[in-house]
Amino acid sequence: MDDAAAVGSSEAPLDDSADPYRWLEEEGSPRTRSWLRLQQGLLERHARHHEERTWGHILKEIDAAAVGRELSPRTEIGDSIFSHQLTADGGELIAVSEPDGRSRVLLDTGDHAAHGRVARWLPDAAGNSVALQLHLDGHENGGLHIVPAAHGREAWYVPDASPHPAVVFVGELLLYSSGSRTEHELRVRRLPGGTPRTVALPVPGPVRLSLHTGPGGHLLLRTRAPASPAARWWCTRWDGSGTPDWQELPLAGLPVTAFAVGPNDMYIGGNGLLGLDLVSVSRGCPVRLLPLVPLGPLVPPPSEGGSEGTIRALRVLDSGSADAAPSLAVLRQLGTTRRLDVQRVIAAHGAVPDEPESDAVASGERGFGEPGSGAVASDAVATADEGNGEPAASGFTWHARLRIGPTARRADGGPGDGAWVLVDDPRFGAVSHRVTVGAPCVPRARRSVLRAAAATSGDGATVPLTICDPPFVSAGQAAPTLITVYGGFGVSLEPSWDPIVAAWLAAGGRIAWVHARGGGELGPRWARAGRGPGKSGTVDDLCAAARYLQSGGEAGPGQLAALSASNGGMVVAAAMVRASHLFAATVCVAPLTDMARYHIGGLGNLWHAEYGDPADRDALRALLGYSPYHRVRDGTPYPATLFVTGGNDARVRPWHAWKLCAALQEATSSDAPVLLDHHEDGGHDGRSGSAARALNARFLALLAGRTGLRAPSTGNRSANR
Repeated sequence: MDDAAAVGSSEAPLDDSADPYRWLEEEGSPRTRSWLRLQQGLLERHARHHEERTWGHILKEIDAAAVGRELSPRTEIGDSIFSHQLTADGGELIAVSEPDGRSRVLLDTGDHAAHGRVARWLPDAAGNSVALQLHLDGHENGGLHIVPAAHGREAWYVPDASPHPAVVFVGELLLYSSGSRTEHELRVRRLPGGTPRTVALPVPGPVRLSLHTGPGGHLLLRTRAPASPAARWWCTRWDGSGTPDWQELPLAGLPVTAFAVGPNDMYIGGNGLLGLDLVSVSRGCPVRLLPLVPLGPLVPPPSEGGSEGTIRALRVLDSGSADAAPSLAVLRQLGTTRRLDVQRVIAAHGAVPDEPESDAVASGERGFGEPGSGAVASDAVATADEGNGEPAASGFTWHARLRIGPTARRADGGPGDGAWVLVDDPRFGAVSHRVTVGAPCVPRARRSVLRAAAATSGDGATVPLTICDPPFVSAGQAAPTLITVYGGFGVSLEPSWDPIVAAWLAAGGRIAWVHARGGGELGPRWARAGRGPGKSGTVDDLCAAARYLQSGGEAGPGQLAALSASNGGMVVAAAMVRASHLFAATVCVAPLTDMARYHIGGLGNLWHAEYGDPADRDALRALLGYSPYHRVRDGTPYPATLFVTGGNDARVRPWHAWKLCAALQEATSSDAPVLLDHHEDGGHDGRSGSAARALNARFLALLAGRTGLRAPSTGNRSANR
């Protein structure tokens, strides 16, 4: 078709002749609504009802075995433990367990008429109440529920909290962000149920802000203005009266990848591990960042290039003595694996160039690590090279997703000696484990055998893969293979448990995670390499991984399928359009597809740093070079493809998928279907409960049917036992 061919011309002007399906952007128009009804009918005609029912039964068994599975790390306060769990109907609950063994459910999303998802939850420092945000029917709405942990107290609602809010408790104060998702005001209420008032910020609005606090009462604020990509950091101690005396922290230009707030100090991961004295900052005294080193050798030792990995999370743990060096739980990403260590740290002796004595030192102000902080001053201890008899660092390496919760709090509000981690495994699910000072032993959890592999991309870049073989299938033995990718925004793609992954492995299929450029697996450079014009290289990375799996015999002819969402859905769509012969089937959930107009609607106008500005001619040329919608070619045999969208998606508008779906349906020379599953009440994060299970069954029926994977008999739940 002539106009479909024009879609694929990177030199075509951006008018209606180059964009024949722009009318689908009018989501509520009669023409668009009529087209959506036709797509629903097409979906029903091509539905594999028998296979969907079979996979649905398998997923129901998997879900039943997963009831009670924890969805995020626990929070420990005194003798109480707060948890976030999966329910029998696919919903979520927040519960608190008391020392006597009794457990109380504070929130169950199944109690709401609308499908709900817990977007954020945070207990206060005393464990008296929990602030949480609930997203309903795919809406990323605002508002906060304040739920008491004790019986007999009334919950109350904060209607003016922003979506995905910044929120902290400071004594009897609740501080939170108000406004839209990206433009915030800072507000405060006195608990319980006080009248809101706006708190003055140290910079003019609009800004995007985040809030953090620690056991010493210091309040940290991070602000980011729309016109400036750099964040600014501020600190104060505030009791809720008057205007906070914000003091700026000397973090400008520092690539902060993680941080933690102790009683008196801040610990920063970025260029190594750094410390900052917050007591002096809050008094307005000059301070400097001090490099920190562990007491004892780093385990594991630095890699061949001297890298100790990217610090992804930090927690300050109580070492048991006011005079002892602080203990930090340090979570590092070492390539495609994660390493958690609990180590005592000191300021590096002589690592900071000599400077004139500051007014703070001359006046006797406290320096980083002086008594009362739990840290050790650099001029009062030997360097780490001298050993001091400290044991080697204690920790463990994990092959899949690993998350760490907040530092445990003692009953008096001080930091405890541990934190809860949640370790994931693609076959066996998630397991909670408490790490403590001196005993962060390996969790007692079964592990899948994951293999590391590498493909060579078109420009010679080495692209890592993580591969999980099904039971009784060895490396190099062909099996239906499901490949997934993300490749954007510095987000690391980590192997993890999911009902689809569990079902695919149980059926005898293989899973491959592609750590493409743009992700955070190999650090900031790897992330930068997949931004702007480099995003086309991200697409090449996925194609190279697919070729590697096929040429190495891991996936036979017609045995490779791809599934991903959001930015990953865009990468899958672009790879499918670029090299359609590589894939037997693809599923793209909430993808961008028209990269010349990604900034129109949703949150696209925030993503110029990731994709480039379409108003810039060179950036537009790069975008059109891989834009899935613009690369469709008439007469190409495209694989079976399913697009999934939601009417309440506030990040990526559904018309992106609709336009590519229409273009592929018109252009393909294959009899493989190109389908759309649109749900008006769906959002960017997918569906909940029974609707999620039905959609997963549809995914599996399409992907398995096209790759030759047979569903296992019901009763075989080896994938998640």
